[in-house]
Amino acid sequence: MQAPLHGLKVIDFSQGGAGPYCAQLLADFGASVIKVEPPRGDWAREMGVRDEALGMSATFAAFNRSKRGLCLDLTRPEAVDIARRLALGADILVEAFRPGVMHKLGLGAEDLCPHASRLVYCAISGYGQTGPNIGRPASDSVMQAYGGLMSLIGEPGGQPLRVPNIVSDMLAGTNAFASVLLALVRRHDTGCGGVVGTSLLDSIVGFQASILSEYLMTGQPPQRRGNRHPLIAASGVFDAADGQIAYTVLDHYWKPFCEAMGLQALYADPRFATSPARQSNRPALHEAFAAATRTHRVAELLDLLARTGVLCAPVQDYAALVADPQVRHNKLLSTLAIGDREVPMVRAPMHVDGPAVRWSAPPSIGEHSRQVLSEELALDSAQIDTLLAGRVVLAAPG
Repeated sequence: MQAPLHGLKVIDFSQGGAGPYCAQLLADFGASVIKVEPPRGDWAREMGVRDEALGMSATFAAFNRSKRGLCLDLTRPEAVDIARRLALGADILVEAFRPGVMHKLGLGAEDLCPHASRLVYCAISGYGQTGPNIGRPASDSVMQAYGGLMSLIGEPGGQPLRVPNIVSDMLAGTNAFASVLLALVRRHDTGCGGVVGTSLLDSIVGFQASILSEYLMTGQPPQRRGNRHPLIAASGVFDAADGQIAYTVLDHYWKPFCEAMGLQALYADPRFATSPARQSNRPALHEAFAAATRTHRVAELLDLLARTGVLCAPVQDYAALVADPQVRHNKLLSTLAIGDREVPMVRAPMHVDGPAVRWSAPPSIGEHSRQVLSEELALDSAQIDTLLAGRVVLAAPG
């Protein structure tokens, strides 16, 4: 069956996490994506663990599959002209520079959209396209702090902690993907594209809608609670004899939970009679649970709690996660042939008609430069050779 975005052309000028992830989602669902890189390459090629044999980092591989690579030196007017011609012939453009950078190149939405009414121009930024902070550099390393998320994470009374993943980039990439799809739906009806996008700040604030709304309603700032649910007691992590279990007990399961755990005395205890009371007495409640679970194995506890309807799951590290039968059943993990290697990949979390995998390898710098210039702009070999000789365009060896 034909992929839902088949036939759409995307020009991806972005680097790092959010923009490339957005463009990769478009590629995963059938769009033809050209990744435009500077001569030094996308800086994510060096981010995190780099595989020298592959010539790229795991992060770059995770965000740039199924794209064709074009290398342009956008400090050169001839390269900007090529980029402009490609953009005007595209359905979607993705960029993630600070506001104003693309406009200085003559590639901003205000420069392109008047000449390409069907173009969906997706701009991803740190703080937004306007406002007092747009000149500041931004990445997930600072946005978790600025966006309030770090203030929630950590043990009670302890230091704030960051989530060890690029949360705001992943959220912004997904939100940008959704914005592009909304614009494509509108374009289907009106024939017009438009300017869409998101920011790391918008995405990380939106991600916290529930707990932020509670603060706005009550004026009470949330406290760091470690593994305990911010809205529900009882909740947290049990120590079992052979591992740990995360649990959350909704109010209507409180009585059956106590009965199943042999803790009927807690149900009769006025300190735990209501949800507000349980939240006020979390430490005592948690200690009572911990004493009742330390001698049981994880599998026993999971079976016991599942029969009561209580929310529970084992605390799995990555080794357990990748071997988990449900993860494997959902086909969340796969491999992609890159050269003579089978490189692990994580599929997109959404699917249409089942999780089909039709991937190609992430490009090396300028891997498809000749092909893109020939097929998309109809340049002949002599013209391409001239651009390569002048280093306006760079191509991978071979």
